[in-house]
Amino acid sequence: MDLNREELKAVCYEVARSAMWARRPVDVDKITELAEQFERIATDHCERVISQGRDPNLITRAVQYLGRTLAPPPMGRGVSWFHGSLETLVGLACPAGRLDRNTALFLDDLAEGISRAPR
Repeated sequence: MDLNREELKAVCYEVARSAMWARRPVDVDKITELAEQFERIATDHCERVISQGRDPNLITRAVQYLGRTLAPPPMGRGVSWFHGSLETLVGLACPAGRLDRNTALFLDDLAEGISRAPR
């Protein structure tokens, strides 16, 4: 399966627009620039996701999740929050290393939280 780059681009733009929200007009070029930075950060995860046999479009879903849960406006033009948060989400979806028993217990905590999430 291939990454739907157009969908990722649109989602990154929406997250950037939300992150830069203000009570005054925001220059569309600045939103576009931030969205392009988000897109570059997001596509950096493709190889890792694909190498684990996972759908690369989970990256787009992770960006959507960030936009709806972790990016309350105004976040401004910084990308460190986006980079770190996306790295964490992709790492949970596609663990890179072997977990010991105690560390793996946190995955049970996540699964419980996910099962309780309103839908």
